[in-house]
Amino acid sequence: MRENRKVGKNRMERKMRKNKGAGILAAVTGAFALVCGCAAMFSGMAEAAAAADMGRTERIPTVYNLPAAAQGQTAPEGYSKASYTAVSDPLEYYRDKKPTENDLTQEEAAEIGAQLLWRLFEVRLDGATVYMGYDNGTETFPRAFWSGDVRFGTTRRPEDNCYTFMIDAVTGEGFLATYGRTLSVKVDLGLDASLAKDPGEYMKLAKEFAEKKNLVGGAVKECVYNCQGYSSNDPTITIDVYGVSGERASITFSRYDRAVLGISLDANEKIMEMMQKLWEQNAAEMDNSMAGGITGNAEEIAELKAK
Repeated sequence: MRENRKVGKNRMERKMRKNKGAGILAAVTGAFALVCGCAAMFSGMAEAAAAADMGRTERIPTVYNLPAAAQGQTAPEGYSKASYTAVSDPLEYYRDKKPTENDLTQEEAAEIGAQLLWRLFEVRLDGATVYMGYDNGTETFPRAFWSGDVRFGTTRRPEDNCYTFMIDAVTGEGFLATYGRTLSVKVDLGLDASLAKDPGEYMKLAKEFAEKKNLVGGAVKECVYNCQGYSSNDPTITIDVYGVSGERASITFSRYDRAVLGISLDANEKIMEMMQKLWEQNAAEMDNSMAGGITGNAEEIAELKAK
């Protein structure tokens, strides 16, 4: 789900950030990012793409306490299996990435993704083609995952409407889901200062949506304004939702018509938080190391001058 970047800061989307430390959405590898250029908002994926392309992809093993297969998962209320076609994503990035015996099969993962999209967007995939990509984990997202890019037409262009999902490759746990589109009208994509000052309208929408879809394991405790931005030509706003249970989610709405465009689920939020802490720790260590070097040089120069 690639976007043309506007600024060098990102989380769930291209944005004008309010909350410092919101973090980069280390969500998917570049192939998933590049293929889903259908106006979806998760631009942090582009950075993962660059990392992968430069040969910096790395898997960090994960210990699972959950079943390795998605057996026994209950389908969402109102769901019935749709008639869709799941195919391997032909992008070169995925060609040498094969699921292990512990991972869900492509067909199992596609069905779990279809159920996730029904649960969150109430969309049926009848007649759709689901391009499935497997990744055993990246430098910025240390969990093996399946990603799906859902298209209803015969083309796969950046401007086409699409749905995407990302799930854990072993457990089927949902990480994120998005809806991408290109508006037929021209709208202002800039920061809405009045909305940044008072985002109460969208906080109410986020609370209602989160509780309706049970995104945070029950009642919502708090909603926090995250950022504004845009996806393709669709202006967006992201609200972070915190549950009484301790779970969290981020929901991105269109500022054009309030449509839900993306949901980052609890598992993804916690991985992002973990990775951001690691990045900040590494950055601090680098700063300290550089400062030490500069201090040492200054002392050496002072000593030479004294001589």
